[in-house]
Amino acid sequence: MASGGGYVTAVSSYIAYARALNRLGWTPAEFAVAESFVVRLLGMLGRRPVAANGLPLVMAFPHCSSVHTCFMAYPIDIAFIDRNGNILARYENVRPWRMCSHPCAWAVLERPSILASLPVLQQVPA
Repeated sequence: MASGGGYVTAVSSYIAYARALNRLGWTPAEFAVAESFVVRLLGMLGRRPVAANGLPLVMAFPHCSSVHTCFMAYPIDIAFIDRNGNILARYENVRPWRMCSHPCAWAVLERPSILASLPVLQQVPA
């Protein structure tokens, strides 16, 4: 692109996501943005709550103000954010077959709730 307009938008989106993740305390994490129709449709369905690298999975749904937990096998934590990464609403331990929305949300972040109850493992020096 001549002026980099698309890149500026993409970078500012990731900055907003990073701010929100830090404010929520959801870092470090394996982060995925649901940009295509199929990925948005499936969301966290069929995904493992922890990535192969051992980090918890967090998914972002840009330009989204409503989500459902239909067909989910486990409860999830949901956060609605604005373009600046401010947390507009946060719902924890949302069980399957529920809906959540926020009319002013720019994006939604999701993570498996079971991660909050897992013990934090720390490396002990030898």
